[in-house]
Amino acid sequence: MYYVESITESVVTRVLELKNESTGTVDLCFDDSAVVSNKNFEFMKQGNSYDCKIKLFGDLVKEKEERTVACLITNVNVRIGNSDFLEVNVKDDVYYIPKEKVLNILEQDIILFKISRKDLIEVNDVIHEDLF
Repeated sequence: MYYVESITESVVTRVLELKNESTGTVDLCFDDSAVVSNKNFEFMKQGNSYDCKIKLFGDLVKEKEERTVACLITNVNVRIGNSDFLEVNVKDDVYYIPKEKVLNILEQDIILFKISRKDLIEVNDVIHEDLF
């Protein structure tokens, strides 16, 4: 579960500061769900907790650099909507990486991933419309 610490609104998107209630990790997550559908994450309010899935945007890298995390692959076959993901663990936090980003390294246990952004892709069983 994630606790909503804050929400920064812009014209059509939002950035949510989410705190993982189990690990204490705070993530800044982009939410553009209202741009693509009426079935979106606008119901999320500051001060409440939600079951969230967070997608990592970025690239695989061979060496550790700024904004790079070591990801332990915990599941290579996760389907969210019509999209396929890897489930990864970063210091006990669970994230999702699009499977097409990592097709050539699925046999590895740990990958290095340089994060450019984190996006909300599912909240309380509501799936982001882009995944259909």
